[in-house]
Amino acid sequence: MKLRTISVEELALATAEIVNDARKRPVVVRAAGKPAMILRELVDDEAADTLLLQSPSFRAGIRGARRRRAAGKGIPLAEARRKLKA
Repeated sequence: MKLRTISVEELALATAEIVNDARKRPVVVRAAGKPAMILRELVDDEAADTLLLQSPSFRAGIRGARRRRAAGKGIPLAEARRKLKA
């Protein structure tokens, strides 16, 4: 698979086209003449999980849930399942 290489300026001018192209093949974006990032389609759960884990708000939510559980304010699994089915 051949990579497409573009400049940051090209990305700014044709974002939608480039995103569509990145669904078919990786696109290397160059800034100041050097590779800065690669755009590619997000196809597997592992990549999505990695992005979620890097999210500060997601991590803060997990920390808060752990604090509530440690303080005895957690919800039993059976109750959580019942609420999610409703």
